[in-house]
Amino acid sequence: RSSGSPSASPAVAPVAAVLPAGGSGERLGSATPKQFCALQGRPLVSYTVRAMERIGWISNIIVVVSPENIETMKSIIEKYGHKRVMVVKGGITRHRSIFNGLKVFADNEFSNHLLQKPEVVIIHDAVRPFVEEDILSKVVMAAKEHGAAGAICPLVSTVIASGADGCLDHSLERARYRASEMPQAFLFDTIYEAYRQCTDYDLDYGTECLHLALKYCKTNAKLVEGTADLWKV
Repeated sequence: RSSGSPSASPAVAPVAAVLPAGGSGERLGSATPKQFCALQGRPLVSYTVRAMERIGWISNIIVVVSPENIETMKSIIEKYGHKRVMVVKGGITRHRSIFNGLKVFADNEFSNHLLQKPEVVIIHDAVRPFVEEDILSKVVMAAKEHGAAGAICPLVSTVIASGADGCLDHSLERARYRASEMPQAFLFDTIYEAYRQCTDYDLDYGTECLHLALKYCKTNAKLVEGTADLWKV
């Protein structure tokens, strides 16, 4: 749903979205990756693309999928008439896939389809279909001011750490922590430079984009309270 309010739209500078959709869906336990599972006859990823596509101020939507699913994603785009969408081959990890999605705007390796570089890029999981314009606008405007921004939600369970013996080691004070959700938004030059500098260890084992912006570009992300429906399927 769109708010329909002109005030909800960020300034008219280019904004793009990168949707990582390369996961194998192991936790779901299905032979089909969850982003391609049909819900009421429509693949999950199509709902998420549609949520972005409805927003006029998002200029390009990059969907990053594993090599074996490129044709599947292209057929979804054609079947459901999605516009402003490009399919990009993902890497073997989440961070490597996101980096590939960013490269289409800046890397000569992708010069055959180099797009206009956005001022701000949104990163949003393809399996989080219930995202609305209001929260997207909030993280984009916060990213313009702070360099990076991300949606957060309160923890609903206490986080504990176990020792090597399998017994309780310690617990975190729940009120001090938040769950990092999506969408997140970044000044393009900030997040692209962070990915260019990060190590292979970051690319292979990391999952938090906000952390890369802080670690490599000293960018303290603005945390934006999200809604309960931002969960990942």
